[in-house]
Amino acid sequence: MTKQILLVEDNSSNRELFVEIIRLNKKYEVHVADSGLKALEMLETFHPDLILMDIHMPEMDGLAVTRTIKSTPELSSIPVVALSALAMKSDIESAIEAGCSGYITKPVRIKSFMDELEMYTK
Repeated sequence: MTKQILLVEDNSSNRELFVEIIRLNKKYEVHVADSGLKALEMLETFHPDLILMDIHMPEMDGLAVTRTIKSTPELSSIPVVALSALAMKSDIESAIEAGCSGYITKPVRIKSFMDELEMYTK
């Protein structure tokens, strides 16, 4: 069965790269939101198996979007995994406190990224 992934990423180069990587495995179907607000709009009618959330975005950052998702009963069970170039312990802790199930640092290594997708979509 195909697993639905929502990628929330404001940087077009990063979006293209992540989409290409995710599509390497045919069991994933990727949907894209270019902002946190667009992601919340999409989630009104779409409930993916996993959300990959960029942390640093204009208007509404990924942590605020994650908090909104986790406070919405019909969305709260969807795992959200943070994507960020920041890898300080405090950054990771902030993401976990906001409700993220995991944290992936950019740039990603394709093999370990795909292994993490597998782990979060079981």
